Amino acid sequence: MNIFISTNLYESEQLEELFALMDKIGDQSVGVEVFPEWQSEVFYRKLADYMKHFQKYLISLHGPYYYTEHSKAEGTVEYIRSTEYFRQTLELSKRLKSRYIVYHHNNCRVEAGSKQQMMKVAAENLAELRRQAEHYGAKLVVENAGVLARGNMLFNEDEFLEMAESIPDDILLDIGHAHANGWDISRVMKKLAHKIVAYHVHNNDGYEDKHNRILDGTLDFDQFMFLYRQYTPQADIVVEYGKQCSQDLDAIVKDVEYIKKCLNYRLAV
Repeated sequence: MNIFISTNLYESEQLEELFALMDKIGDQSVGVEVFPEWQSEVFYRKLADYMKHFQKYLISLHGPYYYTEHSKAEGTVEYIRSTEYFRQTLELSKRLKSRYIVYHHNNCRVEAGSKQQMMKVAAENLAELRRQAEHYGAKLVVENAGVLARGNMLFNEDEFLEMAESIPDDILLDIGHAHANGWDISRVMKKLAHKIVAYHVHNNDGYEDKHNRILDGTLDFDQFMFLYRQYTPQADIVVEYGKQCSQDLDAIVKDVEYIKKCLNYRLAV
C-alpha cells in the first residue's frame, strides 16, 4: 500500500505549494495524486514548470473532472471535450508512470428519466477509455462518484456493487462520498475487498461533500481504519482534501502521521 496526497487541495495558481507540503511531510514514500485541470491554461504552465518535481514522487492520477462528462454520447460537445481531456491524462500517465487513473461515470446531475441511459453511455465510454488506456500501458480504476446533496449520484449502493462486480476494472472507494450518501461502508468494503485497490479519504457531515480533514466530520475514521486493516490492507490511501484545507500544512502532516500510526498498528498485530 501507499499514501498519496491529492493536488485537489490547490487552485492551479497554487500548485507549486504542494512541494512545501511534501517537504514538511518529509517522507519520500508518500506519493502524489495529480488532479488535472485541463480547462486551465495556468495548470498547463504550472505542470510544465514543475514536471521534474512531480517525477520525483510515486504518482497516481485522478481523471479529468472539470468540464468532463463521461455519461454523454459520442458526437456531443461534452463527449469530444471529455475524450480529449482523458487523452491528455493518458499522456501524462505515461510520462509520470502513474499507478492508475481514476474514472467517474458521471459528474453532472442525474434526472430520474435519464438515469438508465446515462449508465449505459458511461459504461460504453469506460470500455472505450479502457481500450485506450491499454495502448498507453495505463490502468483505470472506477470511483463511486457523486453525492445525493448535489443530485449527481448515478449509482446507489446496491447498483454500485452490481456494477463493480460486472467490470474488469478495479475500484477506488471514496469514503467521503459513501458517507454523504448514507452507504454501509463496512458492507461495501467487505463485498468489494477483492477489487478495492485504493481509497479517497476525507470527512464530512454525512450530507455535503465537504472534503474535510479525516477527523473533521461525522464519519468514524477509526472504524474505517479498522475495516481497512481487516478487508483491504494492501489498498492505497489517497488524502483528498478540499481547497479550504490547503494552508493548514501542520494539520495535514498530522493527519498523514495519524494514518501511518494506524497502519503501524496493523503491522504490529
